[in-house]
Amino acid sequence: MSLSLSQLFPGIETGLNRIGFLFGAGTSKEAGYPLMGDLTKMVVSNLNTTLKATLDEILAAKSLTYNAASGTPNIEILSDLVTEYFVTTQDSKYGNLESEIRKLIVEAILSVTSPDITHHVRFLEALKRRAHGTSTIVTILTTNYDVLFELAAGEVGVRVETGFDGPLKRQFDPAVFDLARGTIENTRFTNRSELHVNIIKLHGSVSWFKQGSRVFESGLDLASTTLERALVLPRRRKVMDTLSEPFDQIFTRASRTLGSSCQFVVACGFSFGDKHINDQLIFPKLSAGKIRLTALCGEEPDCIGELKSFPPFHAGFPTNCFIDQKDTGAATDLWKFSALAQLLEP
Repeated sequence: MSLSLSQLFPGIETGLNRIGFLFGAGTSKEAGYPLMGDLTKMVVSNLNTTLKATLDEILAAKSLTYNAASGTPNIEILSDLVTEYFVTTQDSKYGNLESEIRKLIVEAILSVTSPDITHHVRFLEALKRRAHGTSTIVTILTTNYDVLFELAAGEVGVRVETGFDGPLKRQFDPAVFDLARGTIENTRFTNRSELHVNIIKLHGSVSWFKQGSRVFESGLDLASTTLERALVLPRRRKVMDTLSEPFDQIFTRASRTLGSSCQFVVACGFSFGDKHINDQLIFPKLSAGKIRLTALCGEEPDCIGELKSFPPFHAGFPTNCFIDQKDTGAATDLWKFSALAQLLEP
């Protein structure tokens, strides 16, 4: 393992101030959730004959064919094409296909009925110990729909905020990210000495539901097949989706956090395949020198050339590492979430 903890987070031995994480599907793989290829296969194989014919029609118009063995084109590309056709034509058959893809993605996530949260528990336990009993805030940005960190937080006893407020049926209110918990004595407020983790879910969650113009979070209705989920489909071009409620506020929060309270960022299991996140959040912060980003990836992302052009960018791959604008030749296994969780342990 060629990357040390101090290389990822300078000064971490004295506390967790200004650190953050960017997590993608790879961090949920060891818990039992599918990666892009398997998710694509699960969704396409469960389309009925009519909807599969509609998908084939769209692909044929682009001189493409679906490969069931490899799951390509993947669900991001398929969703892009389906949405493009629906927006352009307003034909209900494309809208029906888009709705069914969304439904099948939710079903694929919910089909993992007993996820292994071992590594997520280990990760949060490590952060809790490194907080040293002080009032500490750590931010996690994620594109994952699952609730692994929420489940793990319950096991570890860590306060987590996801942007919702209330008892069982929680209403969207991003102001909760800024709320402090503590005691008041003689008009003096004292922060509670605890680890506080803000989870900014850039693409929503299986626990988020739409009711009219409002968005709620509830763990009571996770198995529901009738309620409409508030989530962004896996797509490469997500601009329109992320301009709608509540994702506009979620992205505003993420942009405000990166470079201020979150300056030393480690990405794990994240493919950098989402152009909107790259263009709106990652590249501008790197260009301005507001964040130091270390990407831990199982393979080099398609945009690696652009990422390497930013001096504050570093990376670790199974075959080599890129540190301080140089390829070191040394490999790392920290792209595995379990290895990162282990490294964080005091």
